[in-house]
Amino acid sequence: MNSTKHHRPLVISFAVQATIKQMASNFPDLDVRFVDDIAPSQRLAVYDQADAMIAAGNRVNAGTIGPWDHLKFVQTLGSGYNNLELEELRQQGIVVAHNPGHNAQAVAEHVIMSAMYLLREMSQAHSMVHGHFANRRYLAGQIRELSGLTFGLYGYGHIGQTLTRLLQPFDVTILYHQRHQVASHEERFGVRYVSANEIWTASDVVVLSVPLTPHTYHLASASEFERMKPTAIVINVGRGPVVDEEALAAALVKRRIGGAALDVFEKEPLDPKSPLLHLPEEIRPRVLYSPHVSGVTQQSLQRMTVAAFDNVRRFFNREKPLHLLVPEDEVSLWTWQHNVRRQQPARHRNEESEDIHSPKR
Repeated sequence: MNSTKHHRPLVISFAVQATIKQMASNFPDLDVRFVDDIAPSQRLAVYDQADAMIAAGNRVNAGTIGPWDHLKFVQTLGSGYNNLELEELRQQGIVVAHNPGHNAQAVAEHVIMSAMYLLREMSQAHSMVHGHFANRRYLAGQIRELSGLTFGLYGYGHIGQTLTRLLQPFDVTILYHQRHQVASHEERFGVRYVSANEIWTASDVVVLSVPLTPHTYHLASASEFERMKPTAIVINVGRGPVVDEEALAAALVKRRIGGAALDVFEKEPLDPKSPLLHLPEEIRPRVLYSPHVSGVTQQSLQRMTVAAFDNVRRFFNREKPLHLLVPEDEVSLWTWQHNVRRQQPARHRNEESEDIHSPKR
């Protein structure tokens, strides 16, 4: 008896968390393979058959996708895409999409936690419990509430807007700066659009949540720290190179600023020789570091995973994927779809996906 075999698109995932593996089972129409489940000796052969990739912080360029002759679609797990060589991928006819917004709640909560940790001087408070309890008097009148402070949000996308919503009960003033105003938030939440300079000069808490571009590289450097209030703190949850780490370390040592919380770094993992890891002992309580985890809670990973795999499925169902990274991707996508339809005779939908291995343009 003749039967037609239904081909499931092969998706290689560089995201390997247990939550992601569990959620991937909700997409039976995709053949999902996780990198850490593939024997190193077999990876090249498996990669060569892959139709799509879920990128999760790994470098994606001509070197990493070398023999991936069938690759048609790259989807990031999160919103960041600075590890993708977009021009190289576009030249190879590979469609690329990212996944913004799904971890905004997690990152915004992390910002508030970081601000409160530094303003309440929790590092010193914790150490005082271990043998120096009487020293608590030094914190009296020195630790600060959020109430009455000014938050300056440099970048006002998903994270900035979510942070604004979460900060409403704390009676803070919120300033923001980006390329365009968000009138709806100004009317609803009373936030105020200001110049970049005012973010640095007027804020008690500066929050950086911008992507890495040539314009934002070392956006926060010596001149910016010089303009900050000496009691102000800076929190970076955007991309590491947005902050000049040497300039930040110098500003902390000179007490030009009150503190810093970093979830991202210029090099990850952080270089052991980084001046941020060699601050004087008296300065260390004024910093808080975390290893790029502000956006990866249980809940956010579930949201990101569902959205990422659903977007892959959209692509192979010949629906327009969400959040395409560059306009040319739309041309690549629709040209590819048109070529597939033109080259293949009409047939039953269950057989359509057999042609996904047709060569890229």
